[in-house]
Amino acid sequence: MPLKRSDIPRPVRPAETVECAALGGEVIVRGLLLSERLEMAVSDGPRMTRIPWMLALCVVDEDDKAVFDAAEWEAFGAQHVQACMDLFGVAQRLSGLDKDDAEGK
Repeated sequence: MPLKRSDIPRPVRPAETVECAALGGEVIVRGLLLSERLEMAVSDGPRMTRIPWMLALCVVDEDDKAVFDAAEWEAFGAQHVQACMDLFGVAQRLSGLDKDDAEGK
């Protein structure tokens, strides 16, 4: 017998609050949506260059607004590499991507 819609739990985009001293406080990191994951899978270019793009999609403030665009993450990352990689690690985990897939290894 097929399920009733009311029996199926509603999907929720995974997210968590993360402290980032380099940004001056807490931000929300969320997982990629299906369309964003598919775009990442089919886009050309080295996968490491996708990190700023993914941070732009996944790191938001309390009003659900992007903290930085990809170019701003590039500039921020030039001075705060570890902070970017830590936030990326959370976004990657929440998106269900393993490290090797996201880095193109």
